[in-house]
Amino acid sequence: MTQVDLRAYWVWLQHALGPGSSKPNRILSGYPSLRAFYEAGREAWLLEGYFTQKEIHGMSSWPVQRAQALLDYCGKIGQKILTPEEDLYPSLLRQIPNPPCALYYKGEIPDFDSRLSIAIVGTRKATQTGRSAARSIAFELAGRGAVVVSGGALGIDTAAHQGALQADGKTVCVLGCGLDTDYLMANASLRDVIAAKGVLVSEYPPGTPASASSFPIRNRIISGLASGTLVVEAAAKSGSLITADFALDQGRDVFAVPADIFSPVSQGVNSLIKCGAKPVSRAEEILEEYSGRFPEKIVLDGGKTNVMIEDTDIPPENRAEPAAARPAPEGLSGDACALYGCLTAFPRHLSELGAQTGLNPARLLAAVTELELAGAVQSYSGRRYSLPRSAGAGRKTKM
Repeated sequence: MTQVDLRAYWVWLQHALGPGSSKPNRILSGYPSLRAFYEAGREAWLLEGYFTQKEIHGMSSWPVQRAQALLDYCGKIGQKILTPEEDLYPSLLRQIPNPPCALYYKGEIPDFDSRLSIAIVGTRKATQTGRSAARSIAFELAGRGAVVVSGGALGIDTAAHQGALQADGKTVCVLGCGLDTDYLMANASLRDVIAAKGVLVSEYPPGTPASASSFPIRNRIISGLASGTLVVEAAAKSGSLITADFALDQGRDVFAVPADIFSPVSQGVNSLIKCGAKPVSRAEEILEEYSGRFPEKIVLDGGKTNVMIEDTDIPPENRAEPAAARPAPEGLSGDACALYGCLTAFPRHLSELGAQTGLNPARLLAAVTELELAGAVQSYSGRRYSLPRSAGAGRKTKM
């Protein structure tokens, strides 16, 4: 046999068994290597007794040389292939019942073993509030050292990727089709940015079209790459709930952003909370669960704050411009003036404003109330505050 890259045996097996199979683990429990299993041949495979006729046919009819040719082709089109025998393969994925035999990727695989990773998923038909929440939480997670994992779909997925990128952090997009497929072209430019600054990942080889069945199978990888999964807006029957179920089966944490009980995209997340998912409204409430595991990587105090990243028309030089340069409204108390001087065009969490002003919680809340009555502050969900929109250098929307 001509020399074959060891990765080709994994590509061969994934092609034969199909994505999502749990049988590779069973195979390796009885053979010293995948190459040894391949060379054992059809009769040995039949004797194992747990392969279907379709799987036997797949293993017999698609030789490893064709897998090697696929490897060579991927190299020509700029796609890399990662298999479980390589050190770069995330140990988080090795721990799930059905890890992918091969991952096709473009970009740079983060060091999942030393960095916290959180999956953020939700409905494609997201509300403005949901998109802002996903973007804000992803921004803060990425800004404080976490990897943000999502699926590249419209709505919540897009917002999560955008938030991580705008924080200059790492994000992973797991697709349910080949990386070169013309899928959701509205997000083609976003995927290009992710490939340049993060990584695009799929267990489907080049040219594989998207299908209704591929995305639920893909979801186990989204949750499998993460220590915890956050669901932001999901209907009662939602693919995001499938991802949450995978997370639970994999022994991972599940978080949910509480939603309006009358919203059609609220039933799924509120049901998760009823079943024990931790309700969160900001990244800090997720990060605190992992500070002991990643003490050198997670910054609980400081770092990039929980902000709503949506108004891209605000000039960069004005986005963090403090109100100290503007005269405070007349008649304010000293505490209210101090708080007003810390406000910026983008929302900041109350705890950060309190730390900057040095005001205790009671005085801080009194100062907020005074500014609200004077129309000198804009409030947002998650106890965040900014300059009022009229003073915010072009702010158009709010959460």
